Amino acid sequence: MENSIQLGRVMGIPIRLHVTFLLIIPWVAYLFGSVSATVFGKLYGFGAVEPPLVRWIYSLLFAVLLFICVGLHELGHSYVAKRYGIEIRSITLYFFGGVASMEEIPRNPSMELRMAIAGPAVSAALGVMSILLYTQSESILGEGHPFSILLWTLGIMNIILMIFNLIPAFPMDGGRVLRAWFSTRMPYVVATKNAAALGKIFAVFLIFLGLFTLNFLTLIIGIFLYIAASEEDRSTTIEDSLRGIKVRHIMSKDVRVVPPEMTLAELMRLMFYEKHRGYPVMVNDELVGIVTITDLQRVPEHLRETTRVGDVMTRNIYVIGPDDEATAAIKIMGDKKIRRLPVIEDGRLVGIISREDLLRAIELCSDVRL
Repeated sequence: MENSIQLGRVMGIPIRLHVTFLLIIPWVAYLFGSVSATVFGKLYGFGAVEPPLVRWIYSLLFAVLLFICVGLHELGHSYVAKRYGIEIRSITLYFFGGVASMEEIPRNPSMELRMAIAGPAVSAALGVMSILLYTQSESILGEGHPFSILLWTLGIMNIILMIFNLIPAFPMDGGRVLRAWFSTRMPYVVATKNAAALGKIFAVFLIFLGLFTLNFLTLIIGIFLYIAASEEDRSTTIEDSLRGIKVRHIMSKDVRVVPPEMTLAELMRLMFYEKHRGYPVMVNDELVGIVTITDLQRVPEHLRETTRVGDVMTRNIYVIGPDDEATAAIKIMGDKKIRRLPVIEDGRLVGIISREDLLRAIELCSDVRL
């Protein structure tokens, strides 16, 4: 994933840190280092801690622990998903929280409910555990000790995280719980639209709240939630419109291939006349690569007469079978950020499917099913 650093693996899942995370840690540390309040009569925040060096050390430690808790929240979702056989590609920590990238979202309401609840359950457990540890540390170190404040503040924040995530606004966990409930009473696509509509309303509320209070973080979270709800609605509608459609139904069967010895100047002329943006590269009926207009454009024009296709083609090829679902092609293209997939059957190239083929199929199938 671009703009992220892999920290390691937990349960075989890559844990990544987005660059935005490096910006939010100091901000959270500053925020809680500047706050001194009481929650249920207990000290919350480190603003009253002296000396200042100790205050900022504890506030920075708190910020790191808080986002570790966010990562554990996502691991809760991932653990349940893996038990149902769903692959988790990665967990990425962003400035607004964590995101678990799943191979698919289950359409079984019971399964989705369990997965959605798992994250808040972890946050609740962490919150309760922190508060219980606080009661122990308070009796040993005293209520005003920075470590006791850290445990109490961390406990309260995990409880807040649980409550916030259970708001019934898609795509938060509460929104997924709501969709699971809707799905027992209406078609899955309609359930998604209804849950996404509530999510958009909540997102707009956060956007206006962020604008009126000049709270940048609230504004960004609102925008993110609106985009995420819209994207989930869109992707679910697309999957439904292509339900039962196989790759062989929409792929192009007459595939023009090119040899690795072809020059880029020849390739450019071929693309110009045939209006194709990419070609499979074949050697003795074996697929050895894909060359696209992007590969061509990376080479300066004066070098294209002497540069061969084999010098610039992409050798790491993603393929698909003719009997795979068309939705699988959409997922691969989206995940790998590519525009076409060779279709392979019994080791032979039998077609190619492009993003344009999929978009045309979506448009046609949507019209038919309306």
